[in-house]
Amino acid sequence: MTFLPFLIILVMSFLERTPLGTISFHLNINNYLRSFEYIYIKVLFKTIWLALIATLTCLIVGFPVAYHLARSRGWMKQLGLILLFIPFWTNFILRIYGLVSLLGNHGLINQVLLHFELIKTPLEILYTRTGVYLGLLYNYLPFLVVPIFSALEKLDPSLREAGFDLGASRFQVFRRVVIPNIKEGIFVGSLFVFIPMLGEYVIPDLLGGAKEAFLGNIMVSQFFVMQDWPFGSAIAGMLSILLLMTLWIQNRWSRSNGFKKGGLDA
Repeated sequence: MTFLPFLIILVMSFLERTPLGTISFHLNINNYLRSFEYIYIKVLFKTIWLALIATLTCLIVGFPVAYHLARSRGWMKQLGLILLFIPFWTNFILRIYGLVSLLGNHGLINQVLLHFELIKTPLEILYTRTGVYLGLLYNYLPFLVVPIFSALEKLDPSLREAGFDLGASRFQVFRRVVIPNIKEGIFVGSLFVFIPMLGEYVIPDLLGGAKEAFLGNIMVSQFFVMQDWPFGSAIAGMLSILLLMTLWIQNRWSRSNGFKKGGLDA
């Protein structure tokens, strides 16, 4: 049952939409050839690039948060986890519209900056690539923090102590003891945010507008606006192949590195 929807999409991608709007059961690869047109390749690379940048930013911002939570004790740790997940107690669409009210020309951020005369004209954030980037960062950051936090929680404290006993500095212990032993959590957390970002369409639609469409937006418009299900299925197939390649690379990288737990990285 898991592969049935994917199989339907795969079969549909090889069909053809007639000028009358019906679907012809004539197998061809024209939909995939069309998906390699410049406009769609441009959107694909923009989607990959922005997803990579947002994932890297989530890692830069989220790692210190996860590290601090893992080293906290008692009620401080519980409070930190609650604050991390409070936004997810509300509906996803409501969170996005909350960002719209913050990032708009008459939003809270611009009003505060204008009030203190830090800017003369409102900043153009909403309906730009910056707005999409901030939306991705805000909504997917916790999904990266949790795997890293879990990996840090399982890290044997005696490994850090052994590093200090061998004369290593804090930075050396962090680089040669902590990072090698939690790299699986870092990689898995990065995949948790990168893969959903590739197929995202709500955030680019509400925060980016028509100018900042992701591949997911193109796919959805082909299904529900243009009614070209075969071409939309071809785009979905390409996106699925891209995601499977990402998972395959992750699996190969995991096996090659072994992800040995415990022990010092000399």
